[in-house]
Amino acid sequence: MEIKNPHASEELLLKIQGNFLEKYESKINSEAYHPKDVERIRQNTKWLLAFYKHAFANPDRAVDLIDEVLTWRKEFGANDFLTPGKLPFSESILEIGALFKRNKDKNGLTILNFRTKTHRKGGYPHEELCKFVAYFFEKEYKFSLDEPIVLLFDMTDSGLSNTDLDFAKFLISCLKTYYPGLIHYLIVFNMPFILNAVWKIIKALLPAKAVELVQFTDKQSIKKFIDDDNLFTHMGGKDAYVYSSKDIDY
Repeated sequence: MEIKNPHASEELLLKIQGNFLEKYESKINSEAYHPKDVERIRQNTKWLLAFYKHAFANPDRAVDLIDEVLTWRKEFGANDFLTPGKLPFSESILEIGALFKRNKDKNGLTILNFRTKTHRKGGYPHEELCKFVAYFFEKEYKFSLDEPIVLLFDMTDSGLSNTDLDFAKFLISCLKTYYPGLIHYLIVFNMPFILNAVWKIIKALLPAKAVELVQFTDKQSIKKFIDDDNLFTHMGGKDAYVYSSKDIDY
């Protein structure tokens, strides 16, 4: 997915910027990208560094990755997701508590919790669920390598009925492509044995570098990453938090 500790000079980042603006000038002029994103590319070298890292330190690949991400952001409407008081999905999705931010890992990184048992394929339209996930990613994304987050998949009480490969593919696209620099690593907690076959399918869709970021844990091993005060009680910690959609700020 990306390389660790990337180094790029200001000169190289400005070269990536210039090559993108030149190669995709026609798309910029035809407004194929959102103006906010084009301005970020012009002004934010930290975002350029995130693309460079995500492209495995390949400047030419970074240029094309910028195009791919900006095209998706315009088509998906990502820049409009955080409009105050206006959610890009049905508010009722928040009630199920599938995704929410809470606690920090031992490095002080924000944890985004995904409770897989709450998901049922067909429960909501696929595009609406994708916008639900992208909304939370957008809220945490800093358009840089600053303040990456930890994505915690809590698979307690999950089974085959919670499996949705189309939804999983969208998540992979977000992590592999659309949000460079957002995820520091992923924790999978308490994955049932019956879902091993599903993991093999998902693993095949991931680059080798991305697979290295996935940490499978149980009640003992998860404490390597999260201390007791920041760990839910059902995971062996002290946090007795009960989810409420009222805690979501939008």
